[in-house]
Amino acid sequence: MTYDIAQLATELDLALRAPRPTPSVLDANPDLTPAQAYQLQLAIAERKVAEGDQLLGYKAALTSAAMQAQIGIPEPMLGTLLASRDHSLNPRVSLGAHRFLNATLEPEIAIVMRERLAGPGARATDVLRAAAGAIPALELGDYRLADETPMRLQDSVAMNTFNGGIVLGAVLTPLHGLDLTHEGMTLMVNGRPVGSGTGVEVLGSPLNSVAWMANKLAELGRAIEPGMVLMTGSIVSSVPLAPGDQVNVHFSRIGSVSVAITA
Repeated sequence: MTYDIAQLATELDLALRAPRPTPSVLDANPDLTPAQAYQLQLAIAERKVAEGDQLLGYKAALTSAAMQAQIGIPEPMLGTLLASRDHSLNPRVSLGAHRFLNATLEPEIAIVMRERLAGPGARATDVLRAAAGAIPALELGDYRLADETPMRLQDSVAMNTFNGGIVLGAVLTPLHGLDLTHEGMTLMVNGRPVGSGTGVEVLGSPLNSVAWMANKLAELGRAIEPGMVLMTGSIVSSVPLAPGDQVNVHFSRIGSVSVAITA
């Protein structure tokens, strides 16, 4: 079925800005395809850029078996990263000021690109050639559907896989000689370990995740440009956040990243 994507983008953008659960796009438009959901996501991002925001890069969601099992969608998804949701310079995030409804956190390895990378057919070796390096990262998720609404691919894609923000570490580590497949991570919340894992959980390697994003973007007529940040997906299941939480993530070789959560 043909939908007016521009009109849907206007309606969904306004709904996502409201301090209340967002109605399901798929319930209102039951014939919406995954391809149309991606068009909707990108149309909303373009609206925000036209208002003065900036496209920072892209993110992959559900790249680990743990996240796919937790959410109930058995495949990765692509999302957009906007500069307005980058909290790296001031990693104290107010859930109220940023209108989070159900805040979660995911520890990730992010890749910063030095060269353009375009699909189709992009591989991990192409990512290795084109990347400037890796940085430790946190994604702040915000599940905005009503509690009784099931998680479905079209809703998640259209709502930008519920990205609420990111926090990036301060140090960029070159990839030469760095095996991200075995890069270890420990997630600490309020001084207690709540998760650990390695980069192998992310589609076998975070480099595979970036290659997947390049190939998915090719289907949408886009490419990964120099300077973009690519969030490769959570290494472990997401954890809920509450005011007062202090989160610290430590990686084996690429450094650490932290965020403080306030009301």
